[in-house]
Amino acid sequence: MVYAPMVTCIKDEVSELDLEPNEQQDETIGEDSINDGNDDVKEMTQRDLDKFTNVFLKMEDSKKWTLSTGTIVEDALYRFGIKCTHEHLCHSFIVDPDDENLVKEEIFTEAELSEISKYKVKPMPEMRRELLVYLNSFRASTISDLRASVLRPMEWDSPYNRDTHFDYDWIRHTVYSLIREYKANSFRKDHLELWFLVHVWSFIDRGFESIDGVEAVRGESCSLASSARKNQRRTISAITSLERKTMGRRGDLVIRKFLTEYGCAEAGKIFEGHGTKYLKERGKKTPKMMKDIFDYLCALVEMEEERGRKLQTIGFIHSGLTTVLLRLDSPAGFVSRILRTKSLSIPSDVAEFGSKALPVILMAWKAKVNIRIDHL
Repeated sequence: MVYAPMVTCIKDEVSELDLEPNEQQDETIGEDSINDGNDDVKEMTQRDLDKFTNVFLKMEDSKKWTLSTGTIVEDALYRFGIKCTHEHLCHSFIVDPDDENLVKEEIFTEAELSEISKYKVKPMPEMRRELLVYLNSFRASTISDLRASVLRPMEWDSPYNRDTHFDYDWIRHTVYSLIREYKANSFRKDHLELWFLVHVWSFIDRGFESIDGVEAVRGESCSLASSARKNQRRTISAITSLERKTMGRRGDLVIRKFLTEYGCAEAGKIFEGHGTKYLKERGKKTPKMMKDIFDYLCALVEMEEERGRKLQTIGFIHSGLTTVLLRLDSPAGFVSRILRTKSLSIPSDVAEFGSKALPVILMAWKAKVNIRIDHL
């Protein structure tokens, strides 16, 4: 019942792609929140700190995550959180091994963060050989060569079996859609955030169509898991009037099957390295939404520790043509951990399609299979 206190209290070229936790990247994308308003940077009030302390005090010492150095992760996050003047992931007991503040403020050593990032990491799924060979068949550097590969008849075209051929068809459709953008020279023009969601990253949505009942909901969709947490103490009118229902956090994408969510995504107009929106979404907004989803999934497995430790949620952060995949799990104690891949990009130059675009397609496939393996 480890999760209860936290939830209720508040050798092909593409196959060699490093999709394990990112280490020492200069430009990577990417419980309960204290304040449940918008996701702007918020100052911590005394009431916020009191709530944070109450959650911490309900944790059993014997069940906390103790590192090989003797450092207790929950205690270290609490000491840091009490000193923070603005909301941070530590206030949700989420640890991000890539957070430079944790070393700068001497909360953890670099060796301790490395231990946190590598402890019981769930392996990313491997694409089967036949499908990987097909993906690599699009390792071309001109529009004409890519079109030729897309239009090449395949034995699975007829008869087509959706159960066994979906991923092949999805790869082909994805490549063809990107070819059309290269032909229009679209990737060298300036666009709004919505354009990137519709013209570029929609291929991620379509990848989930092979999982029965799962849909990728776009357009600033409210997270049902976030809404459920925020309204868990809502009561009917009595001495005071009925509180207005609080909406969940809004994401550019929510991956769900009926009322159960498994992942989310946020998008920005362009990749600005360490721009304000990028830092908010990489550093707080997306991880917190992922944590809400994770807590909801833990509740579905009745807080059983063995089953809960196997769960993880995913999140994408898109910035223009650049993306990163985030994963959140709870490998030990009361802490949730964020891991991320290195940032990958759809190239603006078609000559780099094989070396840059194919790894992005592979990453999207791995994210889809992660959900199917972990939850369905």
